[in-house]
Amino acid sequence: MTITLDNGILRLVVNPTVGGAVVRFDRLGERGPEPLMRPGGDTERDPNRLAMYPLVPWSNRIGGGGFSWRGQDYRLAANLPGEPLPIHGDGWQQAWRVEEQGDTRLRLGLYSSHQPPFDYRAELSYRLADDTLEVALAVTHLGEAPAPYGLGLHPWFPRSAGVRLGAAAEGVWEVDAEQLPTVWRRLEAPGQWNFSRGRGLPCDRIDNLFTGWNGRAVLSWPERSLTLEVRADTSRYLVFSPGEQADFFCFEPVTHDVDAHRGDPQRQGLVELDTGECFSVRCRFRCLVS
Repeated sequence: MTITLDNGILRLVVNPTVGGAVVRFDRLGERGPEPLMRPGGDTERDPNRLAMYPLVPWSNRIGGGGFSWRGQDYRLAANLPGEPLPIHGDGWQQAWRVEEQGDTRLRLGLYSSHQPPFDYRAELSYRLADDTLEVALAVTHLGEAPAPYGLGLHPWFPRSAGVRLGAAAEGVWEVDAEQLPTVWRRLEAPGQWNFSRGRGLPCDRIDNLFTGWNGRAVLSWPERSLTLEVRADTSRYLVFSPGEQADFFCFEPVTHDVDAHRGDPQRQGLVELDTGECFSVRCRFRCLVS
């Protein structure tokens, strides 16, 4: 079941039963719908083949198959075929309930407790306002013992030869063969991973987390005379693309470092929630046409 939001400028198609994911996000122009995110199909059941999904109660990978928190060890099963580590929490793999629906807004809800210590209620909202898609993701902890939470969004964008990314950051985490962080290094200017002034994506694979972000990014496709401005209340983002032959890349606003549960969790962006406490993020995608 998909739900379509349309304000005459933008159109958003969401599938609540497939991780609350966005199926398509299009600009409506004279030539018809033009994709602002990589489009998926209405019957697709794999969120990784859709346009965007929420990351809750954490983002990316947790090494070692689990972590310790306040004296307790928590084991987490791998949840993606071909991926040996638990990844992206469980919100993207569950069906969400429709709690509010209108022509230009949609609010979804989810209860989850099968991955201790995460026992939570999440809320995911989509809203079209003029040339902007507004997304809000919130989590409330329901468990008796405190637990560390992280949030994010996982959009997939069309990759073309001319696409450019502008997103200032202080540094980037190098990774090992498991895509877990090893060494943080300050970004030098110029450098192929310094996107501060806007540049093309690297030819080789990239799957790395950037820190010290100011919360604003610009994605542009000059050949399409199209620009998408991203604004989020996070200080980190992750860039992923298999390489220049790929037809997509991901720019993911996230609240914490990769594998933060096993490092210095709160310094690396995780938020400890007591029973009833809430944590939220907001992100806006604004379409600009030149």
